[in-house]
Amino acid sequence: MKSPNVEFVTEAFTGEVVDSLPTKRGIGGLLAPKSTKLMLENAMLEASQNRCRALLAKNALEDTGAMALAVGRLSQMAPAGKEYYHKILRAYAETTAQQIEKWGRY
Repeated sequence: MKSPNVEFVTEAFTGEVVDSLPTKRGIGGLLAPKSTKLMLENAMLEASQNRCRALLAKNALEDTGAMALAVGRLSQMAPAGKEYYHKILRAYAETTAQQIEKWGRY
């Protein structure tokens, strides 16, 4: 349904299409040298790996904390299993820490 109070205005643009990426122009071209590109790629890769390490560590800390709370509650509810709860928590924390250390070396 057409509204009587609205006018439709269409603007037509003309001109040439300009490539927004710089192009190589002789020896001193606008493109970055390969070594600079490689350095940037390496930096981006290192930053990605760092974020992965941080995410792994954060998740491990949160999971370990949640399990520690569960160990505390379970120890109160069923004290006979307290020794085993702590062993399980310790085993998880140690294994996870070793995995994070190993992954961080790469």
